[in-house]
Amino acid sequence: MAQPPRIVTDFSKDLGGILADYLSNPELEDKRIPLKDRLAIKLMLTLNKKIYRDKLLFRDFSQKPSDLLEDYMIPDGSTKKLHIEAIYYTQDVLAKRLTIVSKHKSLPNNLHLLLLMLFRCSEDDNWLRTRIKRKKTSTCINDLYFKRTANKLKRQCKQLQKVGAVSKNYREKYGMFHFISGNNSAELVEEISLFDVIEAVPTPLKKSITKFPLITNETKKQHWYFRLLEHILLSLNEKYALLRSCGLPPFYWHESGLSVSKLRALKQLKKMADLHQINGQQKDNYSAYQQAFLTMQNEKNKVAGFEGFIAFSHSAVGKALLKQDTVSFDGENEENYSVAETYSENKNNSTEMEAALKKLLSDYSGSFSEVTAYFFEQVLVLQRPLYSENGIFKDAEFCKAVKADEAFSNLEGEKLVNKIIRKTQSIIKKHITIEDAKKWLDEEPIPY
Repeated sequence: MAQPPRIVTDFSKDLGGILADYLSNPELEDKRIPLKDRLAIKLMLTLNKKIYRDKLLFRDFSQKPSDLLEDYMIPDGSTKKLHIEAIYYTQDVLAKRLTIVSKHKSLPNNLHLLLLMLFRCSEDDNWLRTRIKRKKTSTCINDLYFKRTANKLKRQCKQLQKVGAVSKNYREKYGMFHFISGNNSAELVEEISLFDVIEAVPTPLKKSITKFPLITNETKKQHWYFRLLEHILLSLNEKYALLRSCGLPPFYWHESGLSVSKLRALKQLKKMADLHQINGQQKDNYSAYQQAFLTMQNEKNKVAGFEGFIAFSHSAVGKALLKQDTVSFDGENEENYSVAETYSENKNNSTEMEAALKKLLSDYSGSFSEVTAYFFEQVLVLQRPLYSENGIFKDAEFCKAVKADEAFSNLEGEKLVNKIIRKTQSIIKKHITIEDAKKWLDEEPIPY
């Protein structure tokens, strides 16, 4: 199995620590506020960190960073400036219900398994003998300790108005999920959310849960807790990540009816269109996508379900992609998590940014080589293209500098451009101190 994106792995560790802290100490912070609400605020604050704003959350560069912050009321009565995507991600992505897709039909999903394992970690040993099984029998309560949990599970089942076709089919054929403990059983919600789990778990959990994300000395393998959370986050994040990689704002497109399979195809289409522009084969976005269709389509294969480029260009998603000015910077796990962003034609801050960039080049000139300095000034500051008629690769001076630099002389084409971009970005990230300029520098598209 391919490794998950590092940012998902990092967030699963943070999530694991937060869950462990709050579930083993349910009175943490103001206990008058429901536990799941306190935990949601903590998750928003965590997602508000720069690493998650940059690498996990969708970024809209048509707006200033300050415009993307929103006052949010914290349970203690104070307000915090939170990034709107941190709020959306917590309330809509992390709170999403996982559907049943298992080919094994009777098996629950990973959030059901998390619920089961957390129950077994309760300080109340009555929950050690718990399991989940499909049954066609009704709820059965024989012990007092089970009644409170059964009421919570019953309420969650009522809140779920309807389930997906797969869940409905399995339930009719094999029975409903039942949460069983000893001689007690209660119906368990078919499509469960992370916050359903948090609400149902019998706190406090044993303090030892805080050690679960670590590597055990005996096996040298990651504990089930961390690995399970990682798989859950991959499932919850899948559609959001695909929308993000296509440059489609998740807030507006999550209910669009675009399936995961169609988004994967659109991601590949966009990647191909970007490649045509990077290689200089096409100068504009429209021509690049048109060429990408010709490259990917054949008689037996409809690209992303479209009959052809005309049908794509007339569709809502086609119009959105064709209006983008985008470039993909390969990440560590590009196979699983390509990063491609949306940019607006709004250049309200261009003068301010240009001044900041020029100052960076002047103040830290010693960090730049002749190649990276030329690239930085001509492409990032002056916004010159790479390969087209006025591209920097048409400049004899630049080509001469590339050939003379051992770091680049043995490269050509896309590999050469990628290395120059990476080298330049590393210099920027090392020195820049102006927040708005840094974000712009990190992500502003290269004009091809």
